Amino acid sequence: MTTYSYTLKILEGTSEYVLKELLEKYPTIEIVKENKDEILFNSDIEDINSFRNLYSPTHISNLKGNTLNLSKREWRVEFVSAGINPSLAYILCMIANLDKDNILLDPFCGSSVIPITAIKYFDIKRVICTDISGNAIDASKKNFKATNIDESKYKIFRNDILNSKISKRNVDRILSNLPFGIRVGDHESNREIYKSLEQLAKKVLRKKGLIVLLTQEKVLLREVFSKDIWSVKSILQVNEGGLFPEVFLIKKM
Repeated sequence: MTTYSYTLKILEGTSEYVLKELLEKYPTIEIVKENKDEILFNSDIEDINSFRNLYSPTHISNLKGNTLNLSKREWRVEFVSAGINPSLAYILCMIANLDKDNILLDPFCGSSVIPITAIKYFDIKRVICTDISGNAIDASKKNFKATNIDESKYKIFRNDILNSKISKRNVDRILSNLPFGIRVGDHESNREIYKSLEQLAKKVLRKKGLIVLLTQEKVLLREVFSKDIWSVKSILQVNEGGLFPEVFLIKKM
């Protein structure tokens, strides 16, 4: 049997999840080598385009010199600054162990890469997308329109986490790419934002709900989500342009 060699480019720290997706979708492949930022494998599949359904790696290439950008999403027509890489958004959804009956809240949705990923690739019930930025809300609406997802499956509105309008306890998952400034002023404003997020989570998250958050503010996050109420676990650390934020899985004790 003829085999073909491929290289997956991945975000540093995410190999466990990339391998999980790869082997679930292509169980007959042979893993040849695994590095911190790439995975080499052999397959009997000749056409590189067959692997376009891999969403956790960033790129795939073959020995012919062909490369596909797997992190590119056709529905991502609008962007916001400091937006999450779509491949990482997919991995956050994997960590959240999403179920088709889940309602997901992203209180810092940006252009809604995480919520769209959750609906489009994990087929969850509904998402609630909020952000303090009007530009982010506009970008979210345009991206959702590009997906052709039924409007009954999502709600988008402007919301200040410090004075949140959300109160109903019907959320199964909170997933978000949190603000994480590295300057002193940013840190101090983040303290109030993170405290408000924790209060919101206590109010709206169902009993067995989960929270998955990406942040550089690791000490602050653990301080705000106190261990007498919450179980906080660092799942992985990624390299984002020289910053090394972590993905945290949080659940009620």
